[in-house]
Amino acid sequence: MRPQKFTLPIDASSFSHTNKKVVVVSVFGKSQYRTKGCKTDMLSSILQVDLLNEPTVDETSMCEIEGYHNVKDKTVYLHLRGFLDSHTLLSEYDRFVEKQDCKDFLSVWAHMRYKYARALLVLFHISHVIILTHPTHTFDYSYIHLFRAMDIVRQKISPQLSDVLSGISTIPKDWISNARPCSPRVLFYFESCPIPMTLQDADNGGNIKKLEHSLEDQIYHVLRKNRIVTNISSNSLFAIPANQEFVYVHNGPTESRDILGYMMKKLIQSCKVSSGGSTSRSLASLDTNLETDDTEIETRSFKSFLQQHINLAFGRGFDDNVGRHSVPAYFEIPTLSLFCNVANKILEYFIKGIDKELLSLHSLLDTDVKFSKSRCSKVLPRALQTYQENLPQHYTRAYHESKLAHAMAVFEMHARGPLFEEFSEKLQAECDKHWRTGRQMCEVLSLTGNPCTNPIHKGGSEGAGGGEQLEPGGDNSELPIMEHCSGVRYICACNCGRCQGPREDPFSLRQANYDYFQMLAKQCGCAQLESIQFPIFQPSTHNFRAAQLFSGMKRKDSLSRTNLSTPQGQTQPCSLGVENTLNDDITAYESGAPSPLKSDPTEEDVPRLSNKTSLTPSDGHKVVIEVSDDAENTKGSLLQKSLVRQPSTTEYLPGMLHTESPAGLLPQFSSWSLVCLGPSSLYSHNLGLQHQAGVLPTSAFLLPWDVTVRLEHQKERGSLWPTINDHGVHGYCPRGKNFQNLNTIRGRKSKSGKEFVVKIFVGVEYECPRGHRFMASAPDKVLKATGNGIVKDSGNKVTSSTTDMPLYFPCPCRQTQPLIAQLMRIHVVTPKAPVHVTLNPRVQPGPPPCPIFVTGCEEPIKLSQSAYWVLRLPYVYMGEKGPYLPPKEPVPPSHGRLLAGMYGISEVVPEKK
Repeated sequence: MRPQKFTLPIDASSFSHTNKKVVVVSVFGKSQYRTKGCKTDMLSSILQVDLLNEPTVDETSMCEIEGYHNVKDKTVYLHLRGFLDSHTLLSEYDRFVEKQDCKDFLSVWAHMRYKYARALLVLFHISHVIILTHPTHTFDYSYIHLFRAMDIVRQKISPQLSDVLSGISTIPKDWISNARPCSPRVLFYFESCPIPMTLQDADNGGNIKKLEHSLEDQIYHVLRKNRIVTNISSNSLFAIPANQEFVYVHNGPTESRDILGYMMKKLIQSCKVSSGGSTSRSLASLDTNLETDDTEIETRSFKSFLQQHINLAFGRGFDDNVGRHSVPAYFEIPTLSLFCNVANKILEYFIKGIDKELLSLHSLLDTDVKFSKSRCSKVLPRALQTYQENLPQHYTRAYHESKLAHAMAVFEMHARGPLFEEFSEKLQAECDKHWRTGRQMCEVLSLTGNPCTNPIHKGGSEGAGGGEQLEPGGDNSELPIMEHCSGVRYICACNCGRCQGPREDPFSLRQANYDYFQMLAKQCGCAQLESIQFPIFQPSTHNFRAAQLFSGMKRKDSLSRTNLSTPQGQTQPCSLGVENTLNDDITAYESGAPSPLKSDPTEEDVPRLSNKTSLTPSDGHKVVIEVSDDAENTKGSLLQKSLVRQPSTTEYLPGMLHTESPAGLLPQFSSWSLVCLGPSSLYSHNLGLQHQAGVLPTSAFLLPWDVTVRLEHQKERGSLWPTINDHGVHGYCPRGKNFQNLNTIRGRKSKSGKEFVVKIFVGVEYECPRGHRFMASAPDKVLKATGNGIVKDSGNKVTSSTTDMPLYFPCPCRQTQPLIAQLMRIHVVTPKAPVHVTLNPRVQPGPPPCPIFVTGCEEPIKLSQSAYWVLRLPYVYMGEKGPYLPPKEPVPPSHGRLLAGMYGISEVVPEKK
């Protein structure tokens, strides 16, 4: 009769013969993956387990206790499946990888051991005999720790478990006091043995016995040393027989788990038997024992090994106490119905119980986590101390992160175990908390890229951005109110260059390009000099505000053109309005051809009319002035047709003016400055720039620029130019000892008209953060005069209409790390000739698509004759996306440049009488 299968908890009504007593035999241990969690191979002749079914375990308890009731032998067999089975363990690991509920599998492993130990305690409280199976022939010492933890918890929960059992009416009182029917015997079954011992002969039979006895001595010694087994069995978790064998090593052939192959093999064997009776017996053996091999002998089998312990249980019971004054051990064999009631109560308590003593089992088994916690707790203060060593009073996020990385490296060197991630996050939180409690630096970047060194605070200008921002949801009410300060100071000259002074690192555009120079101008006195004012916002109401800029709004005047590059050999000044135009525009207008500035003229495009000059491709340095009789009429007619755009008086441009700025908006202040130092006699080409502060001695000179002006279609009436005879120019003063007289004009006749040579002096000045100033003689060369003050270079390279001047240049000062100087001033000494030197500065501080920054003047700026003019460029260039920071090391000129076509010449038109 096949044993009846069930699963705990059980219903006693589903069984027959419930009043008969039964012995409970339980099986637990490790199993190979191919066995699918089945450990009852040694009982296969009794239980007839179906190995084709996939094992399942409860997701909550992560275990399953299945049972078999053998009515004939009056025995109940219990089989525990759990994490010790390779099949179950791999299934749980796959689920862990899929869900990723925990960062470390060791924590999950500890939880699985805890669940398994609680299920195993059920077996140790309802069983008489417990079989521990193992796939190999060596004892697994990891069970020692498991048994020790279970024994500690068993002793703590005995009173609570007795209270649970007292609710069963038919249970004996001694059982209630002991909380279990007996101290169960544990037998050890090893599924394999050394290969030389697998044969069933007389010699190997003796060797197997020697191996079993050796394992018994080893196991008993380990259990006794760790006090898991004691002299009094009732005080121990379990007992082992003192005078009986408790180790069995299987030395038979390993059965295949291929059931179909096994049945085919048996079918072939049965067909070879000629006797019908033998065939019937073979088939009968197949029905009763699918995995029993014919070589199994009755004299040595696990069934007979186990049966002697079962018979002893039904006889006088187990008394495994040893010693002189041993007390008989309590032993009780329950009826089947009582066993069902007790098993259900015990199962509910251990699986679903929440007693504090029972929950402490987790900490006893979680050795990996306990070691990790102990180790990480010891390393954490050391790593935190590493972070706090030599910290400044306030420091930046970058410094905080570097110190945190150092602390983490110390922590990683010594920390171990599954709690590594948890404690590393705690270390990071502690370091972050230490930084944020009064040591956090403001870090708002200045317009030159330096962070604010003050503690985090409220107030101050916005700066360049990219710094530490106040948390919107945090409590910022206790933060102090102060201005930003990076602690960096620079040396900078005033507008005219005659005075230098220290300046704080700017955090606002107004402070960078306007306020400082206004303050220094009062000290220098250049605020009283003649100057040209640049267009700025003029409010018409008290409710003016900053304009809301949109990327789609672009200027539609001449500044919005992206093709501002000049054709080779021509100057093309930048303009905003309708009053200044190039001479080639007049020619294009008269001939009906489109303007060279654009191919698609519209009604909003403003023609340019003027008697402007341009360098011809053939002459290079010559300036041609063409004055037609109807120039003014043409100009007037074009002005009438033009569309004049007035700037806004209610909204101002929140920043600097550039080619992508919306039309009709002007800034609140000008970032440019143009002052006249005085007459041209202030500059002596022999002595150089004596009135300029901080200029390097070898570079304190301006470059001479000889410009040939050719007059065509000139009207004789009202001309301001000198007459030319056959012998030269009237009033011509040749060069002499006093070369400082710059107001000379040389003239001659030519086939194309009258030509005059005028001398202009120009200087392109760079200034480094330490106040060193120098001039450039070419885009890639610093001006250097000889020891006698002789300048061999000319200004043609810096005034060329085809070459851009770099905005940044390495400073020639002798420093360990050369600084980067910035183009800050343009010096121009104009001649006494009846011409205007015009300036149209256009700066692109970064590589494309960086916008081009302009002054906002509606025509190129005309400089007065015989005067010394200084154009000061912006200290900081800032667009809608933030400031364009200067480079930290030398870069190609494309990084920042002063566009070509800045210089021009125009005739002084005589006034009509």
